[in-house]
Amino acid sequence: MKNCSLALIAMVSMLFTSVALAERLELPKGMGGVADIGTIPCDVFNQMLVVGPQGTRLSLLTWADGYYYARTEKTMDELVAAAKQSGESWDFERLTDHFTEFCAANPEAITRDAVVSLGNELISEAS
Repeated sequence: MKNCSLALIAMVSMLFTSVALAERLELPKGMGGVADIGTIPCDVFNQMLVVGPQGTRLSLLTWADGYYYARTEKTMDELVAAAKQSGESWDFERLTDHFTEFCAANPEAITRDAVVSLGNELISEAS
């Protein structure tokens, strides 16, 4: 009984702690009230990687795919394939590490800037 009470107290404490952390993250609203991941300030994105939802890196990479397709009519897969011809290895980790490194170095920027930076690097390697 005592162990159950301690476990319950620990769970409630963790719940309130995670709720308190989540309340500090204020995301810009997009269409339909859903946060637009491309407009999230880099300092908030950095926090999301620690306390936010799992899949934050994948969400930004998916957004980047749509962004670059709209701008260049090429998918991220096509940009990566062209960049790989230079001999560089581009995988999920390296692509998404670019976002986190950019945002760590530029906390005042927005995530779209990290996506543009990645695209510029991929395009320059493909040239």
